[in-house]
Amino acid sequence: MTSTTRRNLLRATVIGAALAPVLVAPEVFAAATTRRDLYQRSRFAVLRRKSFRMEGAGRHWRMRLTAVDNLANGKRRDPRAFGLTFRAGAAGPEQGSYVFRRPGFKPTTLFVVPSDPGRRTYQAVIFRKP
Repeated sequence: MTSTTRRNLLRATVIGAALAPVLVAPEVFAAATTRRDLYQRSRFAVLRRKSFRMEGAGRHWRMRLTAVDNLANGKRRDPRAFGLTFRAGAAGPEQGSYVFRRPGFKPTTLFVVPSDPGRRTYQAVIFRKP
């Protein structure tokens, strides 16, 4: 017979917390990939002026990629260091990590920050070391 101890209860809680994202929403967890090859300038440059679905916390927003820019003090056209600007049709969420999707585009997680008071323009910075 096994007895319930604080140690066993704590161990079960830690395991449960670690598995929660996978068990609660496996499709979101699987989609929120952060593979390095997803963060290439060329992937985003060809999609300028295209719409994305930005998803997070059970909600989604439509965003349009309006610019793929060089970073200040960075090399021009650096494939691993660039900025993205997205524009929403209505007020969007607070800053945070969101999954960006569109047909034919592998879902990609980006940390975005609103850059205007109305939360309609968002910035993301990609900076990967070689």
